[in-house]
Amino acid sequence: MKIRIIGSVGSGKTTLAKKLSEWQQIDYFETDRIVWKREETEVRRTDAEKSAVLNNILQNENWIIEGVHLEEWTNESITQADIVIFLDLPKNQIRYQLVKRQIKQILRLEAAHYPVRLKMLKKMFYWDKLFDQRTKPLITAKITQNPKKWLIIKEKAELQDIQETILQIISSR
Repeated sequence: MKIRIIGSVGSGKTTLAKKLSEWQQIDYFETDRIVWKREETEVRRTDAEKSAVLNNILQNENWIIEGVHLEEWTNESITQADIVIFLDLPKNQIRYQLVKRQIKQILRLEAAHYPVRLKMLKKMFYWDKLFDQRTKPLITAKITQNPKKWLIIKEKAELQDIQETILQIISSR
């Protein structure tokens, strides 16, 4: 099974990927970790490096890839996916989840890959706004190319309902 999850910052992509990974015993990958080298210091990979890392992942028989990234280097992940899940949640829910995540990280209840500061939270709100302006129209265009491949989630859903819908979509082809 090959699953691609897309959504704005704070929409729950990583949480869903982890849960689906446990359910299907499939490795999941974050596009942020493809974009950024985080081993020593945070260094952005070149487009060629990102493509090479992604292509290595795509060689696996099964995978889950989650991330906001929808640039050209990610196209093959959409093409190869059996299902693409778009987390298109309401703004108030995304903002709530961003604030909740920030609080958990400040209290060290959750790990962060970035400095936990109010400035970062403001950036996330800004990135969410950019997602609506730039990325969402690209997603809408991709959905029209193959609508049966897409699962659009517009409100918080139970994991079991998502799992059942995934199996229905994949088995209907």
